[in-house]
Amino acid sequence: MNSRVSFREIGKIIAKDWNSADLYTSLMLALYSILAIVLHQWIHGSATTVWTNVLVLTLIASTIVLTRLTDSSAIRFVRLFYVVPVIYMLYDQTHLFVPVVHPHDYDTWLIAADRALFGVDPTVWLYQFAHPVLTEYLQFCYFIFYLLPVGHALELWYRGDLERVEQFARMMTFMFFISYLLYFCLPAIGPRFTIHDFALTSQELPGVWITDMLRNIINVGGGVVKGVADPTSVVNRDCMPSGHTMLTLVNIALAFRFKSRYRYVFLIIGGSLIFGTVYLRYHYVVDLLVGGFLVLLCMPLEVPVDKYVRKTLKK
Repeated sequence: MNSRVSFREIGKIIAKDWNSADLYTSLMLALYSILAIVLHQWIHGSATTVWTNVLVLTLIASTIVLTRLTDSSAIRFVRLFYVVPVIYMLYDQTHLFVPVVHPHDYDTWLIAADRALFGVDPTVWLYQFAHPVLTEYLQFCYFIFYLLPVGHALELWYRGDLERVEQFARMMTFMFFISYLLYFCLPAIGPRFTIHDFALTSQELPGVWITDMLRNIINVGGGVVKGVADPTSVVNRDCMPSGHTMLTLVNIALAFRFKSRYRYVFLIIGGSLIFGTVYLRYHYVVDLLVGGFLVLLCMPLEVPVDKYVRKTLKK
């Protein structure tokens, strides 16, 4: 077989085996690459962002081809789980662009919405119930946000239910990317900076053993390095909508749909995580309400989107 035919066959494999999760991921990578090129004067490391995204797109195509040409379970695992690191990578990229595309924070709107709904600031009201043991538990639940869906996907993998692993991956990527794109609409930094004194968080909400460590890791992941002079200037603008709420609810819903052995674990820890987003002062309640509404709207929407993608790719 000559090289021309080989490349043609490779193209056919990619076209045939490309799925919705691949498409959602590729569109996000392409969008952010375009933004990095257009906004290169304001984006630090824009060239690195573009080349990284090109490399990831190449790796996606490679896993598609290698999965078809080999019978390697390791390759198939990578094929189904590559979205995990890519989702986090795109989260970081999102916050390169949000302050440039929309350099205005809307916390005052969100604070006003909470006060209109409840007559108080919910994070201030919840402070009366603060206890180190409760804080420790909720901080742990909040910290393992990314691990819950990964654990669910691994359970499906070890059950040998690869079709549902693919369904799970496409639904989660779709919902993650919806939340990322909506961060551009109403950037906000959250009540721990606006209503409360961020520097006093550990004093006002102390834990028992590991709360401070987990809190510091989360802060760094959100753009706030310990000791930074003005954390409000560098923290990620990712409050509205609450991605923690959106993706946790999706994971719980799919856990019950797929009859996960750990569905009640996901329900209890996930419910605690969602409550913790307000108790720990990361989110306004209106962020959670919008996140819940988006789950009701976008989970059913993804199904016809996936069918359209499959139908189009077959053609």
